[in-house]
Amino acid sequence: MRIGVIGGGIAGLTAAALAQRHGHEVTVYEASREWGGCAGKFERGDYLFPAGATLGMGFEPGGLHDRVLRHLEETVPVRPLQEVMAVHLLDRTVVYDQDRDRFLRELENKFPSEANHVRAFMKEMWRDFETLRPLFERLPALPFRSRQDVFVAVEGLNPQLVAVAPKLYRPLQKTLARHQLSGTVFEQFIDGILLDSLQTGAKDASHLLAAVALSIYHEGAFYVEGGLYQLAHALERALRRDGGTALLGRHITSIEPVSDGWLLTDRRGRLDIVDTVVSAIPLEATSQLLTGKDAKSFKRQYRRHLSRSQWGTFSLYITLPEHVCLNRPLFQQVYTEHLPSGHAFLSMSAGGDVLRTDKPERTVTVSTHVDLSEWKDWKQRAVYEKLEHEWTERLIEAVRIGFPGWSGHTNLMLPGGPGAWVKYTKRPNGAVGGYAQTPRQSLFHAASYRTNLPDFFVCGDTVFPGAGTIGAMTSGLHVARALGVTL
Repeated sequence: MRIGVIGGGIAGLTAAALAQRHGHEVTVYEASREWGGCAGKFERGDYLFPAGATLGMGFEPGGLHDRVLRHLEETVPVRPLQEVMAVHLLDRTVVYDQDRDRFLRELENKFPSEANHVRAFMKEMWRDFETLRPLFERLPALPFRSRQDVFVAVEGLNPQLVAVAPKLYRPLQKTLARHQLSGTVFEQFIDGILLDSLQTGAKDASHLLAAVALSIYHEGAFYVEGGLYQLAHALERALRRDGGTALLGRHITSIEPVSDGWLLTDRRGRLDIVDTVVSAIPLEATSQLLTGKDAKSFKRQYRRHLSRSQWGTFSLYITLPEHVCLNRPLFQQVYTEHLPSGHAFLSMSAGGDVLRTDKPERTVTVSTHVDLSEWKDWKQRAVYEKLEHEWTERLIEAVRIGFPGWSGHTNLMLPGGPGAWVKYTKRPNGAVGGYAQTPRQSLFHAASYRTNLPDFFVCGDTVFPGAGTIGAMTSGLHVARALGVTL
């Protein structure tokens, strides 16, 4: 079967590499000049920056990335992290330890007045995750769209799941209130953790997905040498080694049905015919490639999802002198009142990571969520530059908090607003991360990887299960299963 995969991010490359190994004839079309999408990289002079954070999960034995990479006979260089990150609140710093018991003691020490409530809350989250673990390991696809989807889910069922069924549509705010933690500094602490992983804060997040998000670091957290783009490169290597084709700079502009499959046309007018299409770009971007009744059918199926809002991100890429970075955590989350979302995430290169730089410096990626409505006029140069300056100053303040010994000197500082994500990763309007994982927008209300169009699949962060490299790879795996792959 000839398969055309549009988009060379983690989701598309996962589906492509697995399908090629299964015996299909796969071609990946990536519009940019880099693999990885939002988990890609870029270079400036002697420095390499991951486009996003470099905190890796799923590389532990039995983790999703580990399972896929072993199946493809590939590896990614990672270092396990005992201390996952430091979270700087306004009046205290919490060390997020990979070990559950140490982390729980840290929470009790840093939130002494709510210690009993915090312990009970975390125990409930972890208990619910353990109940969900069989499903998490089997990775069923929601919402159900085929017998295979139902079979994978049912086979992973256990009697304990009955206990969490009533929480399927529970927002986390109810759980916080029941544990008397609403409005506390502890809620502020988990708010940032969930915003990064579920694209929504603590109050609106799905209880069950929050249980996963607040447990996943304890499964294993890793520093990826160079950055998470290494995962994309490993998938692309496996694809090519098995005979697949991977094309950079091939921007597909239309998808049309023809008598013997689907016709793909790129911006230079080059044509390819494939039997099956896998669109690994956002749903909004996919809908723009289709025409006529196919576009209407696609938009009708995903109308609720296409109407949902998404976050954007503003990033600052900066170099810091080595002495400023010594004994500082590789990953930090900083709370500051200067940021509308309340927090920024700082990701620093490890000492000795010569893939990032061989100078006595570190490269740091700083990012925060932004409301895209504020950037609606970003195509006007003066407006964009003003916003860029304002947001740069806000993130510089976050850097000062994370690196208190920094004098302000840097050899390189590059801002990256929504326009950069449009230009370099082709994200519509600069939206990243997919949809907020609220009870009414996640799980059975998420977007399916199976479309109503024949031999046409979708995957990526706007498709179930959502954001992050684990979510993206999972959606790619769902497509691969539909193409006959077993893992």
